[in-house]
Amino acid sequence: MIQITTLEKQIFFISDLHLPLRSSGVARSSHLEDKVLDWLDYIKPRTQALFLLGDIFDFWFEYTYLVPRGAIRFQVKLWEFTQAEIPVYFFLGNHDGWSIDYLTQECGVQLFREPASITIANKRFFVGHGDTIHPTMCYTLLRKLYHSAWLQAFVRALPPNWVYGGVDRYLSKKKCDNVSFCPQKDRIFDYCKDKIEPFNHHEFYIFGHTHCPYIKAFNHSSTYCNLGTWITNYTYACFDGITLSLLKF
Repeated sequence: MIQITTLEKQIFFISDLHLPLRSSGVARSSHLEDKVLDWLDYIKPRTQALFLLGDIFDFWFEYTYLVPRGAIRFQVKLWEFTQAEIPVYFFLGNHDGWSIDYLTQECGVQLFREPASITIANKRFFVGHGDTIHPTMCYTLLRKLYHSAWLQAFVRALPPNWVYGGVDRYLSKKKCDNVSFCPQKDRIFDYCKDKIEPFNHHEFYIFGHTHCPYIKAFNHSSTYCNLGTWITNYTYACFDGITLSLLKF
């Protein structure tokens, strides 16, 4: 369990960057990564810990000897944070759930595969990506298949260019869907409010996944925050020891 007892600086939360793949020989705009790097430079002097709440990469699959092409400058920036003794906690999402140990070994990032209760300055937080909170039956079955050992072994046996090339073409077609994913009813909000908070109190609930940035109180002592997406919103959350704020960069 993550515990930050004394808060000397601020805690930052971000999710759903969806940093894109970069195929060889194809020029692509680095605007999104540039903006994220500017944000990291902006917050670094006042950051005590950084939480990445999933879907940081649009797709991520690790090989024994290969590194996925793209977002290398972002990875270096994470390494700079951890080298400066600023811990980086990465709660994996549905787009980067196939992470294994590369980011831990090379960047010092701590990986988490499920939502978790954490304590910051005597305040309880429940944080994660959100895709595993009250999912539909169909999504539960697909996620179980996606994380099965045999599927990962099968994908690992394929040529990397096939895997990343196919995923890149698929995600390029789905990009508009990613932007407009925001549902009319937030299943994460409802589940936390009705199924978790009445029995296990937290002052703050912070998630991503739905691409809908908003902050709303459950009651007089509990607040829910969805971080939105950096595809369009450029939003993030900041906790100063007392107040959780949803901000735009």
